[in-house]
Amino acid sequence: MQCPICGNEMEQGYLQCGQRMSWVKSPHKVSLLPKKGEVSLGNNVLGGLSFEAYICKKCKKVLLDYSKANFEEK
Repeated sequence: MQCPICGNEMEQGYLQCGQRMSWVKSPHKVSLLPKKGEVSLGNNVLGGLSFEAYICKKCKKVLLDYSKANFEEK
């Protein structure tokens, strides 16, 4: 995959994190429930999360598809 920012070839891999990951409009304390307009990318209290992702080491960007995350929302 080509980086949409610089055109460099991106490397496929996985972005891993702890129990929760959210996209938020501004930083705030971690919450189980995203605020209006925010997106819960994953919530796995008993384990970590893993997202298929592509990294551009040239411009330091990461693209991920959270529709394939290895978690089950409860």
